[in-house]
Amino acid sequence: MPTSFIPFTMRATAREDHKRTFRTDIERVASGRRGWAPLDVVKSTDSQALLHGAIAQSVHTATDAGLARYLQDRLVADNDIHLDITVSIGR
Repeated sequence: MPTSFIPFTMRATAREDHKRTFRTDIERVASGRRGWAPLDVVKSTDSQALLHGAIAQSVHTATDAGLARYLQDRLVADNDIHLDITVSIGR
């Protein structure tokens, strides 16, 4: 059975205590090494970035807030990336 993918938009903001690593973190997020949610950078400044991605439909995709928590946890666990993020499901 084919897997359904849910498109989303993610806005990432530099955390106060991680501003020096923001640009590097965004590059790491968009590097494409995460099979669980590939992300493309649409627009980026020194403190904010807008990204588009898609993720397999699951319990984490039921709400914007639930997906944001899931993505934030995965970024920290997989790559030790610390960003404040908000997510909008759909494009």
